[in-house]
Amino acid sequence: MNARHVSSAALVMMVLLMGGCSVTPEPQETAPAFATEEEAFAAAEQTYRAYVDALNQVDLSDPETFEPVFALTTGEANASARQTLSERHANGWVVTGSSQITVAEPLPSSSDTENVVLAVCLDVSEVALTDSTGLSVVSPDRPDTQTMAVTVTRADDSHKWLIEQFAGRDSGPECAS
Repeated sequence: MNARHVSSAALVMMVLLMGGCSVTPEPQETAPAFATEEEAFAAAEQTYRAYVDALNQVDLSDPETFEPVFALTTGEANASARQTLSERHANGWVVTGSSQITVAEPLPSSSDTENVVLAVCLDVSEVALTDSTGLSVVSPDRPDTQTMAVTVTRADDSHKWLIEQFAGRDSGPECAS
């Protein structure tokens, strides 16, 4: 190759690089967060357990204690937690005791490793909620065990999971009363 061809080749490369022409990379599929439903369930269950632990640490007189609860929720669950905790704080309510998870199992799904629905039984028998005068605001009809379906979803493209929704459930494991 002579000097003229080398200069021409260099000029073409420079024009391509400076002219904004670029090769668009092939879109890459995002790898699933987990290879199996069992791994996804384990991550979802861990998130739900962390949520219950955070909720058990809430001091309604100190809104800073709400932040760990908010950090573990998204969507409907986050909006509900923000509203409920803010109202209880504004009303001067006091919560004592803690709740305990007695069952957390996956509900049958469509082999989805991005969202997991947990069948949950939550013992709330030790939780008391009183108003600013010290009177209980817990319904006398409240069952000692809450039966729920908890939807936990993967946040964006990360391995972080967040609670998205709480709902009642009629199927899945029985809860002890």
